[in-house]
Amino acid sequence: MQTGNVTFKGMKDALIIMLKDEPKFEDILEELVNKLESSVNFLKGVNYPIRVRGRQLNAEEFNIVSQKIKDIVGLDIVENIKDSTEVEHSEARSYTQQDTKQIFEGIEEGNTKFCRGTVRSGQLINFNGNVVIIGDANPGSEIVAAGNIVVLGNLRGIVHAGSDGNKAAVVVAFNLQPTQLRIADVITRPPEEMISKLSLPEIAFVKDRTVYIEYYLPNK
Repeated sequence: MQTGNVTFKGMKDALIIMLKDEPKFEDILEELVNKLESSVNFLKGVNYPIRVRGRQLNAEEFNIVSQKIKDIVGLDIVENIKDSTEVEHSEARSYTQQDTKQIFEGIEEGNTKFCRGTVRSGQLINFNGNVVIIGDANPGSEIVAAGNIVVLGNLRGIVHAGSDGNKAAVVVAFNLQPTQLRIADVITRPPEEMISKLSLPEIAFVKDRTVYIEYYLPNK
């Protein structure tokens, strides 16, 4: 079977699956399943919608592909459009099977994106490196980083540090109250009841596949 018929492209608001027109549907499906299974740790728990581009699937093919994606990674297709111009001319990053094995390791230093101001509800920040927010992250916002996430304010949205698999990544905020916090593939949620806390920065990190949150005391 010729490979390269299925390509994943990550955009800021969706995961695009590019399907070539020419190959047989059976070959497309086999390659799609293989790539989904090899990327399952990266895709599990991601809230991105799926958009299929390139090949126009008929009703039967659409149902088969939708079910496979749902069964393997728990995501839904929201759109199947033949025109792929939007994706081909975007700055989307292509997520291939090889890409999922390349983990960003610049935890102590490396590419860093600085964002000044409030990250508002519905806003997504996604960066292949560290992210520093000079301001608050409101409920409904989402921050995804291959490295660390630092919020110099209140963090009340969704955060995903170490998004390509680095469990050494950390999340730091002056007030750490996310609706969901994820480091690599380890996810945690805040307690239902508010807990009185000290006015100190907090750090979240992974140890033994558990997310721990502690006050950040650099001199301890």
